[in-house]
Amino acid sequence: MTSPVQKNYAVKNSKEQIEDLAATIVDSGAGIETETSKIADASAAISETEMELSDANALRTKENSDFKATEKELLQTVDSLAGAQEMLKKSLALIQSTGGSVSAQDQKAVNAVVQSLGQIAEAAFVTTQQRDKIQAFFQEKEDAEDSLTIRSGGGGSDAILETLEEMEDKASDSLTKTRNEEMESANAHALLKQSLENEISNGKKEMGEATHLKATLAEKLAQAEKDSAVEKKGLSEDEAYLRDLKRDCQSRAQEFEVESKDTDAELTALGKAKAILTKKFAALVETSSRVKARTQGEDARAQALRLIEQVGKKYHSTALVSLAYRAAADPFVKIRGMIEDMIAKLLQEAAEEATQKAFCDKEIGESKASKEAKEGKLGKVNARLGEAESNTAALTEEVVKLSKEVAENDAAMKKGTDQRTEEKAVFVKVEKELSESEEACAAAISVLREYYEGAALVQVNSKSHAKAGGKTEDGGGIISVLEVAESDFANSLAEVRSVESRSADEYGKMMQDSKMVKVTKEMEVKGKESEIKSLKVSISNYAEDKESISDELDAVLSYLDKLKPQCETKVESYEEIKAKREAEIQGLKEALDILSADGGAVLLQTSLRGHTHLA
Repeated sequence: MTSPVQKNYAVKNSKEQIEDLAATIVDSGAGIETETSKIADASAAISETEMELSDANALRTKENSDFKATEKELLQTVDSLAGAQEMLKKSLALIQSTGGSVSAQDQKAVNAVVQSLGQIAEAAFVTTQQRDKIQAFFQEKEDAEDSLTIRSGGGGSDAILETLEEMEDKASDSLTKTRNEEMESANAHALLKQSLENEISNGKKEMGEATHLKATLAEKLAQAEKDSAVEKKGLSEDEAYLRDLKRDCQSRAQEFEVESKDTDAELTALGKAKAILTKKFAALVETSSRVKARTQGEDARAQALRLIEQVGKKYHSTALVSLAYRAAADPFVKIRGMIEDMIAKLLQEAAEEATQKAFCDKEIGESKASKEAKEGKLGKVNARLGEAESNTAALTEEVVKLSKEVAENDAAMKKGTDQRTEEKAVFVKVEKELSESEEACAAAISVLREYYEGAALVQVNSKSHAKAGGKTEDGGGIISVLEVAESDFANSLAEVRSVESRSADEYGKMMQDSKMVKVTKEMEVKGKESEIKSLKVSISNYAEDKESISDELDAVLSYLDKLKPQCETKVESYEEIKAKREAEIQGLKEALDILSADGGAVLLQTSLRGHTHLA
């Protein structure tokens, strides 16, 4: 049968388990929220980066399109300028040779050049000076007697040719500059594109890791909630059992209290009877003592002072001894006042010390309870911190082990690939040799058969038949040997190819298995690395909790140290001081009894008995 102590321990353990599971649920929920936030942030960052990449691609497409249009225009300009120079030189040469008379076709060509120059003059790269020279050329042409009467030497023709050469050079420079700018823009876009694509890839990788960790935490949360429900159910059953047990105990306690009250009533009645008898016989004893004291000639004042002095010496109370010496010279009434003042002082000190003891008991009790609670919390945090660090170390070892296994698997794959490459090279060489040998045998057999079969047909006489028959017989033996050799080469070639096929199949299967092992172990490494990251976050939180609880515990211990001087450094205990003071008060009462001969003393004694309870 389960005892109440065992049930209490079961309840305590269940509460601790529920607390731990609640912490796990909170941590898992916080982790899930964190990973959800990471997933959302990663998704938003990926979308933003993809949009940025799309904009960059669109901008690059536009820039490239503009470049192509500009390049085409500049190429046409350069060609036009070169053609214009050539045409002008040709026209000027013709004018010089004909003395100014040209054909209509040449006139038409010159007009086309002039029209082309008019269009080029509006280009952006043409300077104002160059444009002015072209305009001067046009003006000179218009002022001439006909379109070809242009001076071959001198300002007009030489200036326009020089201008056209400068414009061609400027157009070529602009084309080169435009192409260089296009190349730089293309390189910059390639770098930006690579950077954005890497950022997108890293974001997707991070989002995948966060998704995996979120799934792991969700599984952990579900398990913790399930375990918590089981523990809560068990705790509810145990607490119900303890409530029933407590109710039974209270019922029995009430029955015992009724019996105890009856016993106390009986003892009270006996005490009253004893008090009546004691009072009666005590009065007789007191009367006899007073008569005896008067007979011996010693007055009540001297007895009271001697009693006070004896009590002070017995309990080493300098206050009582001093009171006895001071009262020796005082009148009788003043002695009673001094004794009453001393009694009041002792009662006040008793009340103050009782208050101080209650304060010390309360503060020390609460501080010790707080100390035990914080030490318990610190122990739990240390246990969780140790467990998290242990799990982190174990996971780290597993990651190292898995990484080593992946490296060994890669090495085995490389070794297998190298071996397979070597086997393939040997096979190719052997296959070639065997194939060539087989083909050589077949060719030799074909040649020999053709020879021997032809020789047998041309022999007509018997002697010749005989000789031919001998040759055919000899040829048949050689052919048979070659056929055997051909068959052997064919069989060897088939066997080598069969071995090669099996080796290739085995290598393919080995590579497939190795790749599967590598992928599996790499996934395990990623999963464990994610768990390590989560544990490191928990370790950081536990470390902060540990530091906070340690500071609180240090504050409680410091307060306990402050309480020690006023609560624990006294030589005598409170019970000893209380007993001593009660003895002093009792001695003073006896002194008052001696001094009291009338009813006023009785009232004072009644008051003192009421104050005794305070001491």
